[in-house]
Amino acid sequence: MKVALAPAAFVLAALVSPTPARAADGAPPVSPEVTAALQPYLDNYKIAGIIGVVADKTGKVHYKNLMGFADVEAKKAISEDNVFWIASMTKMFTSASIMMLVDEGKVSLDDPVTKFIPQLSKWMVVEERDQAHVLLKPPARPVTIRHLLSHTSGLAGSSELQQITGSDSTPLKARALSSVTGPLQSHPGDKYAYGNQGMNVAARVVEVVSGTPYETFLQKRFFDPLGMRETTFWPSDSQVARLAGAYGPNKQKNGYARGDVGFLTKPLSDRTRRFPEAGGGLFSTTRDIFRYGLMLANDGELDGKRYLSHAAMDELRKEQTGKTKVNYSLGYHLRNGMFGHDGAYGTDLSVDPKTGMVAIFMVQCTSGDQWAARDLFLKTATKVFPQ
Repeated sequence: MKVALAPAAFVLAALVSPTPARAADGAPPVSPEVTAALQPYLDNYKIAGIIGVVADKTGKVHYKNLMGFADVEAKKAISEDNVFWIASMTKMFTSASIMMLVDEGKVSLDDPVTKFIPQLSKWMVVEERDQAHVLLKPPARPVTIRHLLSHTSGLAGSSELQQITGSDSTPLKARALSSVTGPLQSHPGDKYAYGNQGMNVAARVVEVVSGTPYETFLQKRFFDPLGMRETTFWPSDSQVARLAGAYGPNKQKNGYARGDVGFLTKPLSDRTRRFPEAGGGLFSTTRDIFRYGLMLANDGELDGKRYLSHAAMDELRKEQTGKTKVNYSLGYHLRNGMFGHDGAYGTDLSVDPKTGMVAIFMVQCTSGDQWAARDLFLKTATKVFPQ
């Protein structure tokens, strides 16, 4: 989900020098190469704070860079205690949940979605469209679970219900069922079109098959056993206080403009008015993402517990977009031999299955500069990673 949200009205002039935060004594070494590569993003007020971690699959952290600020106004250095909106990184967990059910024999990737949500049999496809009319026809083939996870279902990026009420203000069941009101934009399997709606339908399948709310499934199957204590759809007040601020350059390019997580309903801790957004609603920390990354780097296993089978991991590591080759699998990006996912404000987890490298990039950037910075970090991380 690569969106650039407009910064808030508050603009901070260049009163604070964006110097890098130093690693504490006894911490893993700072990579001078990573510092040199990313420092210009701080110097030019493109990104306020960066955490970059380069580790191997044994859990050894080879380099850890903490640069800049989590709160520019309060001059608070960025730290591993900070909480981040990881946005579309949420998709990794939705797909992993489905793969866990595949491993258990409860779901097949090529099952039609209507096997689990019969109401979606009313899906139609836009065959022709102009200013005067829209011609709808039945889809050439059923929408499958694989289509949902690979963004090839034909679904629009978000449902009409979400467009009216907000991305996270209705339950998953309502969001999934409402997808029939907005027709498919292409026949299933024909085109790749990135979005969140397919992930929300997939999360509803998780609920139907497991008999468990989606958030509970994630908590019991992944977060609790992996020790991901701070990963949640509903950050507590204390976690909100530790949220890394989202910044971009001000109009004058001489300071920071602070933004917000405008994609989600406020207050973030409100469980009565906010519901899981399976395509982009999670919050997490560097430590938690590291735990998940280690599980991926170890082929679905960590600390003697297997989460996903070898076959499931193979599905997550191969291109799955059919006719449209865009280096995407099932809820995971494929990039330069690595797999993982990023989030709207630039957070990223990338794992190299050949070398075992786990690279984590944690930022909250509103300007769009996060993508070039992320790519540069990964390029540098690959160079400094011990071969």
